[in-house]
Amino acid sequence: MMPHGRAPETRRRLGSVSDSAPPSESSDGTGFSSASSEQRDELILHADWSGAHSHSSAQRSSAHGTTSLYNASDIDADTISTDTTSNTNLSDYERGQVESFFGGLGTEIFVSGALANLYEGTGNDGDWRLVFTGIPVILHDKGNSRARSMPRVTLVLAERGSCFALWSDRIDNLSNYRIAGPSFHTMCLSSNHQQMIGFSFDSTDAARELWQHVERLVSDPENIALTVPGTRKQKKQKRAKAAPLPPKSQISHPCQFHHVTSVVKEDSERYYSMQAFGPHNPQQHR
Repeated sequence: MMPHGRAPETRRRLGSVSDSAPPSESSDGTGFSSASSEQRDELILHADWSGAHSHSSAQRSSAHGTTSLYNASDIDADTISTDTTSNTNLSDYERGQVESFFGGLGTEIFVSGALANLYEGTGNDGDWRLVFTGIPVILHDKGNSRARSMPRVTLVLAERGSCFALWSDRIDNLSNYRIAGPSFHTMCLSSNHQQMIGFSFDSTDAARELWQHVERLVSDPENIALTVPGTRKQKKQKRAKAAPLPPKSQISHPCQFHHVTSVVKEDSERYYSMQAFGPHNPQQHR
């Protein structure tokens, strides 16, 4: 994923910051819906990057380690480990990890099948800055739970292995999520619609699947904070009086408890999120 004439550089660890630019690939000859020629000219940022994206897997390097799986009833048994450095395509087990991490009542989750780089536009034409590398996740809150009463769509970049959120933003009616190439998507931040970000996927199939999922969700005006003429707000129905909770003595210990992801203090050298977002001195936060 390096421009011609420049010596190859080793991809930094997950969540690293670099001045590298994303690959810009033409959307011609793909199954994506293409923008106008002016939009393509604006979004195709660097011609020398075309066709180089397929080699990104060999250049990506993350901290070595494994994520353990174990049952609470049999902690000493053999564990199932996941090698986070093997490839950039995610296994079903890894996708299940992310789904379990972000799962909640009334929330639909879509996990990308491959890693992606998050780039931030610097304001200069064709100049992008690498911010994070992680797993793109789409969270669709349907609005039928007390904690998330409004429908919304959130795009999250989760860290591979720990599943911690490296970055997240809401997709609204001004996000303008669109395709700039077979494996490169762009959108505007909800907090600043002048700021553009880009996602460079390691798999065109994964990019296409995520785009189709986003397109289906944003086609519903309620999901992107748009009101449709003629719709009325439903009157809140009076809630029935909740049944009294049983005493604690009648509540059993957790049954069929299953650990999917385990993170300990020693993993701070392995995961960028624990270095950047965790306490600098754990002794002071006990």
